[in-house]
Amino acid sequence: MKIEIFDPAMCCSTGVCGPSVDPELVRIQESLRQIQKQAPEVQVVRSGLTSDPQAFVANTAVAELLKSDGPQCLPLVFVDGELVSKGSYPSNVQLQAILNRVGINISLTEKKPRVSCCGPGCC
Repeated sequence: MKIEIFDPAMCCSTGVCGPSVDPELVRIQESLRQIQKQAPEVQVVRSGLTSDPQAFVANTAVAELLKSDGPQCLPLVFVDGELVSKGSYPSNVQLQAILNRVGINISLTEKKPRVSCCGPGCC
């Protein structure tokens, strides 16, 4: 299984940096970390609009959505090439349901992950 996330423009690859971090970005980053830890067979690929613009051009579906809807359609989340979320990240319940459909049973907790700065001068 492959989960592809196309993130909006952010200060770093995860957006989990700086003095005021969006809790939703922290949640999705921790959820993806838990998925990779509990189900290493799941490939997770994240592409950021500022850090990896070529990925947005190379994916026809993403390029078309950006052209028709603009950058407000981001984030886009695909599972095995199928669009599962547009304009927001899937909840932990939705992620678990997606994984359960293919026989991957994991538990995504809501624990508070540590937030760290991603570069000089961002904290």
